[in-house]
Amino acid sequence: MRRMTAKELDNTVERLEEIRVEEEVLRSTLLEQVEAFGFSPARAEKSRRLETDLHQLTVTTGTTTEIKDTAVERIRLACPRGLFDQLFCMVTKWKLAPGATQILADRLPAGAPRHLRMWFNRAVIVKETGPRLRIEKVEAECSTPMPVSS
Repeated sequence: MRRMTAKELDNTVERLEEIRVEEEVLRSTLLEQVEAFGFSPARAEKSRRLETDLHQLTVTTGTTTEIKDTAVERIRLACPRGLFDQLFCMVTKWKLAPGATQILADRLPAGAPRHLRMWFNRAVIVKETGPRLRIEKVEAECSTPMPVSS
């Protein structure tokens, strides 16, 4: 391997940047196609998929949940223990308990603090994550002819 000249290095870096920009444009185009014309795969409500003979393109969106410890602590101090344990469970940090949003959507249980919903909304922030595009090559099916018996 020989050492590249400064001009060759500059040209290579510029070409790499052109490829990066072209990749962004191509990914954006594929993402738009999948979102516009894709179908929702079974048991994948936050995904859209397009399939071709050679590729399977899947776009998945998701959410992240941020829980503010100080706001959760305020709820813990104001709620009866049984109710609090239905809303949050301690891991290393607070984590949303299964069914917590349903409890708040219904009539609040007896003993719930008057401002629970407001506090909960301050304690829990749900953010949508950006869409992710995954492209997989479709494996070719075996096309060996079956032997014919004589």
